[in-house]
Amino acid sequence: MKLFKRAATLSLLFFASFATVASAEPATHAPNFSFKDIEGRQHQFAEYRGKWVIVNYWATYCGPCVAELPALNSIARRYKDKVVVLGMEAGETPTADLKQFAAQRRISYPVVPTQDSTMFALGLIYGVPTTFIVNPQGQIVDTHMGAITVAQLQNYIRQDKRSSIAEEKDTCKTGVC
Repeated sequence: MKLFKRAATLSLLFFASFATVASAEPATHAPNFSFKDIEGRQHQFAEYRGKWVIVNYWATYCGPCVAELPALNSIARRYKDKVVVLGMEAGETPTADLKQFAAQRRISYPVVPTQDSTMFALGLIYGVPTTFIVNPQGQIVDTHMGAITVAQLQNYIRQDKRSSIAEEKDTCKTGVC
């Protein structure tokens, strides 16, 4: 059964890679939902109001997902007071394996194992990686399908003229700062 689920997921991802994903409607409000991270800590999405929230749906067996981990880590560390990154694992990896994977990759943001409450909380996921960008007012400002870069994430955040990040000069030359 597990093999069937993985095969079905990979098939969906393959076909979804050819699909075009439209951006989320402007001003779509993100709902509140609860979830547990890999450490068993309970979270409410509404707790992050007032910060940018980068919600990244990914899987341990997805190459582009693994490739974007340094960018997400960089944003999580560099803007820790203004941005929250949530890694929503969508591949049904067992929690013990997910903990080991996160430790090996030195993931510095909350990693959330697959849960019913998280899978479609912000919208449809046509494949992984899919990233939802939520502004400090709690609105989904965009949905990005495919691997995301530091520069792309910074562009979303800098759109908010009220944020001190908008005026910040980019001193990052490597893309992983």
